[in-house]
Amino acid sequence: MEGIKVRVGIGIAALVGLALALLAGQGLSQTPLRIYSIAGTLAVLVFALWERFIWKWKLVRYFTGVPLIAGTWRGELVSSYVRPDGTNVPPIPTVVYVSQSASKWTVTLFTGESKSISEHAKLIPDPDGRWRLSWQYVNTPRPGVRDRSERHKGAAEVYIGSQPGEGLEGAYFTDRRTDGELRFTEWSPTRYNSADSALAADDFNHTSPFVGDK
Repeated sequence: MEGIKVRVGIGIAALVGLALALLAGQGLSQTPLRIYSIAGTLAVLVFALWERFIWKWKLVRYFTGVPLIAGTWRGELVSSYVRPDGTNVPPIPTVVYVSQSASKWTVTLFTGESKSISEHAKLIPDPDGRWRLSWQYVNTPRPGVRDRSERHKGAAEVYIGSQPGEGLEGAYFTDRRTDGELRFTEWSPTRYNSADSALAADDFNHTSPFVGDK
């Protein structure tokens, strides 16, 4: 998507530059070609800056309404799975890391037994004003638990709370016909590479994803 946007931006900038040159009576000389080159370079630079930095500025997000959820979130997973003995699985401490740019999102979820990486993720605005993060993933259990938990695929979706402390809350389901709930109330700007390190860290607190939250 990012590459398409850049190419479209270059094309638009080039057409505008060429049109201005022709209207100025310069014809297809070296001047329009230089304008094309400069316009293309500026378009690439603007798109790159927007993708990585400009979109997240508070003043920009005040108008776009896009929430900033990048970072590590800490909470729990509540599974519907019932053990062979008929007992339920207790809530599982869970960590999710979100990488976010203007047009791309990556979600990595960790528990003590497995790691899930998103294959596709999207931030979606709903008509009621809420935002949700939806993703499809591949879950890879640790070698020591694969006798009872195989590699599988699934999908998850969490809503982004509009009030401080609400965090992320939603649900997931897998191709193993299990599902459950996800709740994340603590946030850290640090990127952690395992559930153990994130759950032991002391730099987590509540965050405000939306401009204007207090």
